Amino acid sequence: MEKDILVKVTARNNPGLLQRVCALFSRRFFNIVSIVAAQSQDPSVSHIFIVVRGDERISRQVEKQLDKLYDVLEVEILDPSRVVKREHMMAKVGRTEESGSKLIEIANAFHAAVLHVGPETMVLELSGDSR
Repeated sequence: MEKDILVKVTARNNPGLLQRVCALFSRRFFNIVSIVAAQSQDPSVSHIFIVVRGDERISRQVEKQLDKLYDVLEVEILDPSRVVKREHMMAKVGRTEESGSKLIEIANAFHAAVLHVGPETMVLELSGDSR
């Protein structure tokens, strides 16, 4: 049965790392549902979180293939019951003098943050649980 597989990759923070990881997925015809990468507290190490859809066979194959990459230090398939998943959205919307206050009212109703207000646009940020 197909399910979302959450993979945590710990790797050396070298140029081209993310490209090599994505190329591996592309060559194996694995579809990346979501990917987030960031430097760890140690600037020489990065963490990459990847969501891929598949069954147990795909999960094992993803783990084995990632483990073969030179810069990869550790690959971990995360237990979905022990993970906090959040969605994050940033949106740039057009605004006029008339619509500006209404947009702020709508943003407040959804607990969105107004990050920037310009003469013709507004940037909103919203995060919450996956549904």
